[in-house]
Amino acid sequence: MSEDIISCSRCGSNRVVKNSFVHNGNQNFKCKDCNRQSVLDPKNKVIEQETKDLIDKLFLEKIPLAGIALSYWSIRTMVTNLRQ
Repeated sequence: MSEDIISCSRCGSNRVVKNSFVHNGNQNFKCKDCNRQSVLDPKNKVIEQETKDLIDKLFLEKIPLAGIALSYWSIRTMVTNLRQ
């Protein structure tokens, strides 16, 4: 039985072990050298600039973050994107 060798995305080490599963069921891995946790094929959602502009406009109209999040994304996703 052969396994693919997994390397750390941060430090490049091959000392990577399985570390449970993430919320969507993908296998999570942890590097024993730098403690970085990651999945093999992350599925990142790309947020269009048009949607980001709409969120900015809604903020200018004093609509609360929680109200915007109900319609578009989770609050955590929104805060992360607003920092960029």
